[in-house]
Amino acid sequence: MAKECFIGIDQGSSSTKALVLSVEGQELFRTRRELAPPRRENERVEHEPMEILKSVQEVLNEAAANAKSSGHAVLGIGLSCQRSSCLIWNTATGEPLSPVISWRDTRGSDFIGQVEKENPRIFEATGLPLTPYYSASKFRWLKENIPAARENTTVFGTLSSFLAQRLTGTDRAEIDHTNAARTQLMNLRSLAWDGELIRLFGLSGIRLPEIVPTCHAFGLVETSAGEFPLLACIGDQQAAMVGLGVLEKDDGGINYGTGGFLFVNTGTKLISAKGLMASIHYSLDHDRSYLLEGSVNAVGDALEWLRTRVGIFKEYTDVDDLCWKAATDVVVFTGLNGTGAPHWETEISGAMQGLSADSSGADIVRGAIEGIAFFMKDIVEAMRSAGISPRSFVVSGGLSQLSYLTQFQADMLGTDLFVSAEQEASALGAALLAGLGRGTWTIGGICGMVRRGEEVTGGRNPGGEKRYRRWKELHRMTRELDRME
Repeated sequence: MAKECFIGIDQGSSSTKALVLSVEGQELFRTRRELAPPRRENERVEHEPMEILKSVQEVLNEAAANAKSSGHAVLGIGLSCQRSSCLIWNTATGEPLSPVISWRDTRGSDFIGQVEKENPRIFEATGLPLTPYYSASKFRWLKENIPAARENTTVFGTLSSFLAQRLTGTDRAEIDHTNAARTQLMNLRSLAWDGELIRLFGLSGIRLPEIVPTCHAFGLVETSAGEFPLLACIGDQQAAMVGLGVLEKDDGGINYGTGGFLFVNTGTKLISAKGLMASIHYSLDHDRSYLLEGSVNAVGDALEWLRTRVGIFKEYTDVDDLCWKAATDVVVFTGLNGTGAPHWETEISGAMQGLSADSSGADIVRGAIEGIAFFMKDIVEAMRSAGISPRSFVVSGGLSQLSYLTQFQADMLGTDLFVSAEQEASALGAALLAGLGRGTWTIGGICGMVRRGEEVTGGRNPGGEKRYRRWKELHRMTRELDRME
């Protein structure tokens, strides 16, 4: 009798990854494809849809072939995808009619300013503050600027729904709850497209995908090793929280990637908090779980800027040593890509304070790393103000391997962190959800399969607390200076 497994795919901003997971929870194989950097021009950030599709097909074929050669039968596939990145395509042919507009793209800022007075209504319906990072304002731009957007065969959707339709070869465009929520057009309570929001964003008459649960039979995917069902689609950050085991109420998770994301599981209850995002964690036909989320727009981006544009270090492996060697109290506020939660400043400058003749590149690098932790602390303080008290956090992502960051983050949050050894948490979460959708695992069973990782105990850090107060003041002053005529 053949052994059985699931395949999880994570399609991200810079690469596409896949892993094969046995039904016993053992990782059997992993692979990845790097993507070309996105095209950037002022506020625009775009990807090639067919390049992304090709990368998904390649890692899927490789994973399926590996499973077959090792004597495993693939029971299903799960797909996690970057949220809010969107495009339009011909739903009859699957042909993309625009580039993929990245979640980091802010070309919709001008329109957002026109509807700013509607922010309370939008937040109430969607759990999201009004910003150009979500898909709705990008859809508005596509409708106004791409002639094909007005054809009746054109569908407006997130990258996840495009990939799901192309992989399964169906004529149906479907989108799961987690990705539909990031369009800022789905009502978080009814879990349906909100006609009032569609009119408010000037999108009446457009065609949107059908909303379905996270765990759903999307169709069969043809691979080099046979046809297998696509059983789950989910936003990448929600997938990561499944992969990290953030599955019980008051569990917390942090993912340090291109951006940074902090989540707390609120169980079966939808909870809102000022400046934060209420999210669906995952959904089945008759069951769903919720998260409260805060995002930091520049995490990996901030270090990439220091490496390539400023030239302070050459290799990412140098960052930890530089942080530990820092000797002066330089505070760095990085406003790259805007601030994210809970402040939501679309355009704000960066700034440094505390430079002296004794300061070096190490002090600037440490200041930037500590700035990431300070942004996360602001998010947690907003959660605590709403009465939510996370008991601990599991952390993942490339920067979670920086011992300075994890220790400093634990100190700033005043709680323990568990550093996951799983660096492909989103792909793992996608595979686990495919198994959940098929009935192979329960949520309790998944909790027992996921390893929490090495514990980092938070301690008192008077120097860090002082720099945090200075950082907050630097943030305020930068905001004021940017407003000067």
